[in-house]
Amino acid sequence: METWTAQPSSPTRWWVLGLRGELDLHAVRRLREPLRTHIEARGPWLAIDLSEVRFIDTTGVGLLVRLVHTLRQRDGDLALIAPGGQVLRILRWTNLTRLFRVLDTADALDE
Repeated sequence: METWTAQPSSPTRWWVLGLRGELDLHAVRRLREPLRTHIEARGPWLAIDLSEVRFIDTTGVGLLVRLVHTLRQRDGDLALIAPGGQVLRILRWTNLTRLFRVLDTADALDE
């Protein structure tokens, strides 16, 4: 993964993490601890902006599945914003679009 950014908390309970590049084994290793830290600090309502993620592998999918379960155990949730291309195809082929709240934009978080 090339970069990731955590946007400041919005007036809602959601916070947004923007990812860019590839969500693969290497990226997941780099993301685990920062994700844990941000969840502790910002709460269990996480939206991940995938609009600039061009590739996801099974490790990346596994991270998302673990995250949604962790956040729901904490009475929160995980939303995926604007997955496209290969990422959306993988989510659809694995039927994971039913597990996650998939949104076109972060503005839809409030709906």
